[in-house]
Amino acid sequence: MLLYLYGFESSPQSLKIIQTQQYLAARGVDERILVAPQQPVKMAAIRDYLDQVIAHQPLTAVMGSSLGGFWTHYVVSQIWRVQQQKVRGVLINPAVRPYNWMPEEAIERQHPYTQEIYHLDMSDREVLMDAERQFDEQADLLVLLQAGDERLDYRQARDYYQNQRMIVEQSGDHSFVDFPRYLPAALEFLNVL
Repeated sequence: MLLYLYGFESSPQSLKIIQTQQYLAARGVDERILVAPQQPVKMAAIRDYLDQVIAHQPLTAVMGSSLGGFWTHYVVSQIWRVQQQKVRGVLINPAVRPYNWMPEEAIERQHPYTQEIYHLDMSDREVLMDAERQFDEQADLLVLLQAGDERLDYRQARDYYQNQRMIVEQSGDHSFVDFPRYLPAALEFLNVL
């Protein structure tokens, strides 16, 4: 099973998820191999949810974009730690040190897709910091970056993941323009194709 983790305040209707589903279907791969669930909004709830997925689902690969890239590194690391099983991950314009975005004082937000009202606060920062401490530096990752990312400074991910397989394009944006070009390589790396 390939788990896809989308970015902060996105949804399972993310364009990259749809493109991946279409790519798999066009190659005769059962698209049910791809799981892209609606994720909780709070960081502790996301971590707890992912820990349950790791414990109860037969994951063979993980992909994630933006904050989902951060969580992809966590999942791959936890699968090795808990199950002693190597699973590869693909990170697309991943968030690096996302705890730095979290507010010190509670702020109210509304999820743009689910309309859920929730609060971000210091506890979210602490969860992200704890999750990062559990990253396995030996995780087998492919990092896809576009330097034109208007939300995240690609250089942070480039430097953080300098010892991983990496592709850096000098244009693009946060959505990762023309993502399907990399699906053959990404899915082959993940042993999905």
